[in-house]
Amino acid sequence: MTHCTPSAMCITSRITRPFQWNPPPHPMRLNPSPMPDAITLESPFFIVGCGRSGTTLLRRMIDAHPLLAVPVESLFMIDYLRARDHITDVPYKRLILSEHEFSEWELSVSESDLSNCRSVVEVINDLHERYAANEKAQFWGQKTPRFVRYGHLLKDVYPRAKFIHVIRDPRAVAISLRKSNVHRSNVYFGAQRWQKDVQAGLDLKRDFPNDVMEVSYETLVSETELTLREICDFLGIPFDEAMLSYHQQREAAYEGYHAEIHKNLNAPPKQDRIEAWRKDLTPVEIALIEQVCSPLMGQLGYEPEQSDTPIPDNMVSQLKWERRTLGLYRQVRQYFRGRTRHLFYSIWRKYRLGLLGGDLSDVNY
Repeated sequence: MTHCTPSAMCITSRITRPFQWNPPPHPMRLNPSPMPDAITLESPFFIVGCGRSGTTLLRRMIDAHPLLAVPVESLFMIDYLRARDHITDVPYKRLILSEHEFSEWELSVSESDLSNCRSVVEVINDLHERYAANEKAQFWGQKTPRFVRYGHLLKDVYPRAKFIHVIRDPRAVAISLRKSNVHRSNVYFGAQRWQKDVQAGLDLKRDFPNDVMEVSYETLVSETELTLREICDFLGIPFDEAMLSYHQQREAAYEGYHAEIHKNLNAPPKQDRIEAWRKDLTPVEIALIEQVCSPLMGQLGYEPEQSDTPIPDNMVSQLKWERRTLGLYRQVRQYFRGRTRHLFYSIWRKYRLGLLGGDLSDVNY
C-alpha cells in the first residue's frame, strides 16, 4: 500500500455565512465557479471547529460521498503528531493500534502490517488509507473538532491540506455543550471555548486563505445542497447526490455511547435547530455568552440581543465552581458509564508521549 503524500492543488474557498443574521462587512459568498471536470484532491482534508457546531453532521454528509472516507473522531492522532520528533524510543505503532478511538474504525491491523512505516506520519497515513480502502473510497479526511487548535501543526505535516471550518452561533454552541455530559462545561466555559476555537480557525484562514473554507451551521442546514456543492468545489471533486441522503445510512459508530450525543444524525437537517437556543437559555445566560463572544460575533454576522441585560457579579465565580465540581463529576461519570477504555488510553497515551501535565487543564474545554 502506498502512503498518502501531502500534495494537492489549492482552490479558492467559498465563504458561507450565518443564516438570518446581519451579514458581515464582506460578501456572504463568492460567485461559484464551474464544478471541476477532473478530480484534483490529492491531500487529506480536515473538518474542524468548536465542538457542537455541526462538524459531525457535515462529516456524515461528506462521508456519504463515494470518493471520500472520514473516520469517527480521532483525537489521539494529534498527540502522536505533536510528539512525532521525540518518540523514537516509544513503541508508537503498538500504542496507536491499541487506541480505543482507533478500535472504532473497525479495522483489523497488526504491527507487522505496518512494517514498512518508518515514522508516526507514515503510520497515520497508512491507517487512513486502509480505512478508505475498506470503505471503497479513494481519499481520506479527518473530523475531529479540536484539530482547529492544531491547524498550523497539520499544515507542517500536510502542507497542502485543506480545512473546512464549521462555525455556529455561540449561544447554540454553549447550550449544546452544557446539555452534553461528555463536555465538562456550562454556558460560561462553552462561550470561552467557542471564542478560543473560532479564533483559531480564523487565524488559520488568515494564514492560509486558499486552503481554509468557512461554513456556517445555519447555512449548512438551510441551504444544504448549495453548501455541499461549494464544499465539493473547494475540495476539487464532483458533487454527489448521496451526500443529501446520508441519514438513510445508519452507522454503527453512532450507536451505543454516541447515540444520545448525536441523536439527530439519522434524520435530515432540521432548520428549527438554528434558534432552538432561545428556548433553553435565560436572558442573563444569553447576555453572559454575548459578553464573552462579542469580539467575534459581529464579525461573523451574529447579532447580540441582550447587551443591556445586567449580569450578576457572582455569576461567573459560581459557574467556575460548578465546572470544577459538578461538571467534572458528570464528565467522569459519563466516561465510566460508556467509555472507560477511552479515558484510560487517553491518560496512558499522554503519559507515554510526555504530554500529560500540559494537557490536563485543556480536557474538553
